[in-house]
Amino acid sequence: CLLPLTPPTMTMMRLLETAVVAVVVVVAPTVGFVLRPQTSSFSGFYSKDRRISTTTRSSKLCVTSSSSSVTTSSTTTTADTSILEKKLEEEAASSNSKNKSIEWSEMFGLGKAEADLYTLFCGIRESIPLGPSSTKSKPFVLKNNPSSPNFAGYFTFEDLAKAVDEDFLDAGQGTTDSTKGWKLKTVSNPRGQSFEEARMTLEDVETALERGTVIFNSAGAHIPKLAAATLASVDATALPNALNLYVTAAGKRTSAPPHTDKQDVVVVQTAGSKHWRVYSPPNPNLKPMADMFARGKGDDNLPLFSLEEVGCKVLLETTLTAGDVLFIPAAFPHTTDTAADGMDETSLHLTFGLDTRIWGLDYLSLRRLVFERAGVVDTALSGADSNNLAVLATETEQNPYQGKINMLPNEELRNDLLEPLPMGLLEENESEDETMIDTIVQRLKRISFALDETSAQKIPQEIWKETVERLRRHGMALLEIHRDMYISAVEEGQTRQEEAAMTAHIVSSSSTKRRTSLTPEQMQRLSVFRVKKYFDKIDVCNQELQEWANSGKKVDDGANNKKKKSLPENWAFEWPLKVGDKVEADLGGAWFEASVTNVNHSGASSSFDVLFFDGDRETGLERSQLKLLTPPIILEDEVDTSKMTKKELKRWKKQQEKKAKHGL
Repeated sequence: CLLPLTPPTMTMMRLLETAVVAVVVVVAPTVGFVLRPQTSSFSGFYSKDRRISTTTRSSKLCVTSSSSSVTTSSTTTTADTSILEKKLEEEAASSNSKNKSIEWSEMFGLGKAEADLYTLFCGIRESIPLGPSSTKSKPFVLKNNPSSPNFAGYFTFEDLAKAVDEDFLDAGQGTTDSTKGWKLKTVSNPRGQSFEEARMTLEDVETALERGTVIFNSAGAHIPKLAAATLASVDATALPNALNLYVTAAGKRTSAPPHTDKQDVVVVQTAGSKHWRVYSPPNPNLKPMADMFARGKGDDNLPLFSLEEVGCKVLLETTLTAGDVLFIPAAFPHTTDTAADGMDETSLHLTFGLDTRIWGLDYLSLRRLVFERAGVVDTALSGADSNNLAVLATETEQNPYQGKINMLPNEELRNDLLEPLPMGLLEENESEDETMIDTIVQRLKRISFALDETSAQKIPQEIWKETVERLRRHGMALLEIHRDMYISAVEEGQTRQEEAAMTAHIVSSSSTKRRTSLTPEQMQRLSVFRVKKYFDKIDVCNQELQEWANSGKKVDDGANNKKKKSLPENWAFEWPLKVGDKVEADLGGAWFEASVTNVNHSGASSSFDVLFFDGDRETGLERSQLKLLTPPIILEDEVDTSKMTKKELKRWKKQQEKKAKHGL
């Protein structure tokens, strides 16, 4: 259930200048590659020395695929959680106060709840396959019981009210039409020009709840208490994860329409209750130009009544109550509501996104990176040489999960391409690093040769391994940036607690409750300013990877033996844009990813309309407000046209146009 927020208004952006980017942007790479986590075939490499230590509690989580109040699917449609259950039992049976989870929690000054979350994610890491393969990955529910680690009440509406009061947060309100794609709009707009008038209030949130679910994207980076929870998931899985907060009033027939996510998600219900239905992935062949990991979002509709028509079957139906945990693999459609009898309390749940695909950690994107580094045209999956779908050449260069990948007749091969890389890849482990890297290289080569042997043979042998090693360094850098970001939020929370204790006597003597006034020093520590520097580091990290890929050895590619023209120095802001180009749009100093939907020509100048991921649109933007994300590859045939007559040159140009039209 991870969905980017609608960009804030221009007025708000001017009030906060560039810092507000941290409020509304979901951390996402701008490079053209994507890779991913691990499956059971690599379990021996990342679980051998990753045993879950036991905690001080003599309790366990009850693993089930059903809810006491609803009928659920059979156990064959849900994950085998026996290993996870055993790990949690071992942890619960321990009386050792210095076990691994407790030691981790105490290291950051955190409590038992964060230790329990760390244990949960260690167990998921070791025993649950990730990724979109319906033959390997399955959803499951962990039902809370009186003796289990209790996540109920971990984050309540009172906690949300406190977070809104002491920071500058933003949120989106989701649509509720189950027949259309999920879209968001902003919860609040500035009421004036001052800082206080620009801040979102709790009343704004409560008003939005009357209309739909309120989503706080990347809440783990902004709200200190949730930063601690996110840090637990990051350190346990060794992945640069994120956390979103979802708030839904009771009585909503559709709180989220059917949709899929790029992330494998872990849902922790902390207050109220919510009804869930999880389905098997739709057949990607039926709509190949749709992103299988973003179905039912934006302009892509995935109506509830059509799920069976696209091959989806109900795998799990359950009602989560406070303390329950739900796992949903990436690309598995799901929908929610709070309309059942007895649902009279506002629902709050945390969605942890195990971000592998977001950061290019799967074999599909690793393969793309190899081909880019080697300068070999990917005729098997890119738009090159395609004559059956004209849009492939522009679309799939930007989104690897559209087009030819969905048209592969071999489902097993497609699943292998979409398989995550091992989660342990981003950890330092000298005894196993080389073995894991070599295993990934061999698996990558096997997949690549099975897909297109001719193209794979053109890759120099040294590039396979050097690409895996470079991607690993890139992922480790991203992991550290995320850890630092969450640790800084935890420390900010501790500072706020100390400040609150110092002024408690003043607050208690006040007869009226007023919104917290922030000092200039506290304003400088707001999350919008704190988080931005980490997002900037991520952008730099992504750019360095892109530059590394572009600087590789270019291979003579036979029929595609062409040379690349040099681009102008400021190509990102000067190169002509066309419909479908992926860009970042400047909204008052903050940049948001979007795609060009229309080019308006007026005399010598042009303006552009763009569509943001959540369905919001901006029109009439100037070229200087749009940054092209991927450098265009401009190839030219090695033909000397300088000695051609005008007639010969005209004929030659027509031939080139004909070749381009047919993908030759």
